[in-house]
Amino acid sequence: MRMGSTKIIVRNLSYTTSESCLKEQFSNFGQVAEVKLVKDQSSKKSKGYAFVQYTNQDDAMSALETMDQKYLDGRVLFVELAKPMDKRSACLKTSGPPQGSPYSAEDQR
Repeated sequence: MRMGSTKIIVRNLSYTTSESCLKEQFSNFGQVAEVKLVKDQSSKKSKGYAFVQYTNQDDAMSALETMDQKYLDGRVLFVELAKPMDKRSACLKTSGPPQGSPYSAEDQR
């Protein structure tokens, strides 16, 4: 376990599960600072996973241990500690060709 981890990821959510539903369910384990349901940018529909941030590590661990493989809205949840985005993932969010690419910015005009 990473020290100070207060954010968990909840996977395999029903596409009908809302942020308010998640906050209600996960507030049973402590003070929830934030719930972020991940949605498709174009359709605005849930992608089936969310991040839940607690104010302290003990609450996050309690939620993880209790809610992992429990049912919510007809689906079995998979709950684990969220991992920080690594440098490679951060690079994928930049626009344009990758550094060192044979394509220059001029080729994309």
